Amino acid sequence: MDTMKLMSFFTRLLIVALMGLGTIPPAANAIAPPDGFTRIGTPGDWGDIVGITPVGDGRFVAWEREGIVWMLGPDLAMSMEPMIDIHDEVGAWRDHGLLGLTLDPDFLVNGRLYLLYVVDRYFLLNSESPDYNPNTNQYFQATIGRLTRYQATAKSDFATIDPRSRAILIGETITTGFPILGQSHGVGSLAFGDDGTLLASMGDSASYSEVDTGGPYEGGWVEQGLVDGIITPDQNLGAFRAQYIDSLCGKILRLDPQTGDGISSNPWYDAEAPRSPRSRVFCLGLRNPFRMSIIPGTGSTDPADARPGDISYGDVGWNTWEDSGIITVRGANLGWPLFEGLDANAGYWNANTLHPTATNPLAGQNGCPEQYRFRDLILQDAQPRAFPANPCDPAWQFPISWIGPTFKNEVGGYTGEGYLDFGFSTGELIDFDVTVDQSGIQQLGLRFANGGPDPRPVAIDIDGNFQRTLDIPPTGGWAEWRTAWFTADLSTGSHQIRVRTVIPTGPNIDRLDTPDLPTTPVTGTPVFSHQRPMLEIRHNFAETRIPTYTGGDATEALIGSSESPITGSPFPANSVTGGVMQNHAAWPVEWRGIFFADFVYQWIRLLKFDANGVPTSVELFDQTAGPIVSLTVDPVTGDLLAIRWSSQPLRYSPPANPCPADFNGDGIVGGADLGLLLAAWGSPRGDLDGDGTTSGADIGLLLAAWGDCTG
Repeated sequence: MDTMKLMSFFTRLLIVALMGLGTIPPAANAIAPPDGFTRIGTPGDWGDIVGITPVGDGRFVAWEREGIVWMLGPDLAMSMEPMIDIHDEVGAWRDHGLLGLTLDPDFLVNGRLYLLYVVDRYFLLNSESPDYNPNTNQYFQATIGRLTRYQATAKSDFATIDPRSRAILIGETITTGFPILGQSHGVGSLAFGDDGTLLASMGDSASYSEVDTGGPYEGGWVEQGLVDGIITPDQNLGAFRAQYIDSLCGKILRLDPQTGDGISSNPWYDAEAPRSPRSRVFCLGLRNPFRMSIIPGTGSTDPADARPGDISYGDVGWNTWEDSGIITVRGANLGWPLFEGLDANAGYWNANTLHPTATNPLAGQNGCPEQYRFRDLILQDAQPRAFPANPCDPAWQFPISWIGPTFKNEVGGYTGEGYLDFGFSTGELIDFDVTVDQSGIQQLGLRFANGGPDPRPVAIDIDGNFQRTLDIPPTGGWAEWRTAWFTADLSTGSHQIRVRTVIPTGPNIDRLDTPDLPTTPVTGTPVFSHQRPMLEIRHNFAETRIPTYTGGDATEALIGSSESPITGSPFPANSVTGGVMQNHAAWPVEWRGIFFADFVYQWIRLLKFDANGVPTSVELFDQTAGPIVSLTVDPVTGDLLAIRWSSQPLRYSPPANPCPADFNGDGIVGGADLGLLLAAWGSPRGDLDGDGTTSGADIGLLLAAWGDCTG
């Protein structure tokens, strides 16, 4: 098991030091950053700042993990007093604390600010007691995450919060918050959608060191959480909470920012219980989505459309893969814990964990359990998208007998109780029984995996007669399943379909699909098609894979290979930070797209797109950026800001503008540039005359340059 993934997010900084990633000077040819860009640190004591967000008037708001929020000037200079200090309420330990903050889109009118944090258990249980001691805490115990709203005062120019404005949107009591049952995988990010809805990300609150299907685990407090009502017995599922729509864990939520209720256009909204987890869930199947953002302008302004905007996310992986991708539709299932990255995760797939509330109406047939297993309810990605049939359904035929192959369940992604692994002899065989109600041409599909480098053809016999040879190409891995389709003219009645090796080796065989026969849908619970990430990045090895399709089946390609739709070079990761869209007019066109980063490997990269929004390439921007926990864009200057753990933020500025008065980079000095200059009033940002501040003299210089700036 990857020892790095046994450590919580922030303590991986120790790994950074041990590896020398942050202590050894970069080589002369290290990329930091491309030619023409400048990178400067921001002086000051930045403590444990984990995020910075622009206000909209040139200023910024920064927040510390301990629960302190600051107003920053345009030059990132910190205010003398914090906007608000709730450090006695916040549990800032291991991966927990005040991790998410966002401003209302109309902050400069209404002053509303939203905080997402873990509550110190001592505060949670004792804050109303006359004996409460603000200097006491209870860390390393079960508690909750909380989402609150505050309001800054217009009198203070929105630089100070009125503590009386406090409203709790999630976590009013110990039984209504985000479950915090371990040392990691807790609350994450906040963001506003284009439709005015509020989105919040939350981890699975499960073990990061073992297959966690419920019950106690090392470094966790599940039993305490059950006693306190932090989780209910049906939520005692470990990482499978990420697949359970009646839990807040492992999800991105979509909320009414006024009440914290779910939005009626959410996929499983219940009008009779708008504050229930299922009413609030927008998408699911995430492990630790520490950072996410909305790509501006990609959504609808109408909440009824359920399109808040495309969500750029990073999901911190477990043993092997980090995920980075974009969520475009409600109800998307990112797959965790049944899938890690692009493929099935064997440990969780083989756990056969039962869904606590979904009863199978065909229970008892073919040995099917009374309840659906979680893995019965999701299929691997495909084109067109496919959704599971009932696992007892006759349209899925599993082998009835075999000679030679070995029954196994060592890898994930199979759909029965396991799969058959052909040995190393010609003539080994697997038999299926198919019953046909009406004579005619039937379509059949053999689901297989071939992790070897060469094709492994098999013969197909029907009722003892050879029919054809099926080509079984390599799939890229033994957990990567595809389907070989063929047709057969079958009369009414029962038929034997035999799969036989014709060389001294064969593929792994999962099932025989008979889509022309009746299909029984899954009822009583949602079913899913796995939404694969846009990038899958291997821990500690330079291996980056891109999702592809072959014959409609899910396949992968190494980035930069001839099969990859995205160009670039493979790279490693180990704690990916979700990205931010950089599309500012002052930013060079060739460096626009989604910037994302990695905490341990300390790089920043750019995912570029074509005019239709299709990803085209991944480019290295900075190899020596430091342990990044958040990225944002300065909307005034277009600078990219990288917030680093226990270190000063970095400001990346684009190459010098040949026409300084053209602040928005459109080639014309006009009203838009005047507006940007006024937004930077009193700061160095609109300084055209070099006196260190923006003032009337700079307006004069801008007016003198009015008009076309390209000649």
